[in-house]
Amino acid sequence: MKKITLLAAFALFSNSLFSQQWNGSSNSTDHISRDGNVSIGTNINADKFNLSGNLRLLNGTIKLGLNFADLGNSFYDIESINGGLYIHPSYPTGSPTIPLQSKTLVLSSSHKIGLGTDTFTCNDCTDYRLFVKDGIKTEKVKVEIAVNNGWADYVFKKDYKLMPLKDLQNYIDEKGHLPEVPTTNEAIANGIELKEMNILLLKKIEELTLYTLQQQKNIDEQNQRIQSLEKKLNK
Repeated sequence: MKKITLLAAFALFSNSLFSQQWNGSSNSTDHISRDGNVSIGTNINADKFNLSGNLRLLNGTIKLGLNFADLGNSFYDIESINGGLYIHPSYPTGSPTIPLQSKTLVLSSSHKIGLGTDTFTCNDCTDYRLFVKDGIKTEKVKVEIAVNNGWADYVFKKDYKLMPLKDLQNYIDEKGHLPEVPTTNEAIANGIELKEMNILLLKKIEELTLYTLQQQKNIDEQNQRIQSLEKKLNK
């Protein structure tokens, strides 16, 4: 009799506990509502849903937003498309599989990040991690210069040989661009590497400085000769 009483009390307690935890209809079609916070794998219940452990979502989308009435403007989706993780504003039902706005932020399986693009293939870009479509607006860009890459100050060393101006003129007449500088077609086809181009431009500026100093030296020597000749003529 005591066992039956204990079992009955346990059943009543379980029903009471369940009724305190959940409300809503008991069938499989209606929503399940929770008045309080839900915790899984942890006794911490600081938020509406608390989880200790991994969460796996298959063939689904996580939607973050404020207002169910307007999914197109108020919600953001996190979903897996073609092996990549896409974070983007929600788009209306019936849109193409990967609309333009789905490419707002893309994390690829090849450990690359795309902003506005999910195309991560190009010539000689294996080592690049961030791909951006359209422009980048920022206040600062700092490019690290490895020691073995060097800087262009070697131009000012005493043993550096400048191309004679006559040879430089012939090269420009024949090629239509400065030595070492990529042509327009090469730049369009392959792009330019910012660090390498800055070093190259600095090198050309330093060479131009040496040409200028050389010309000034010649001018000064010519002025001295002219002044000497003028003195002789005056005598």
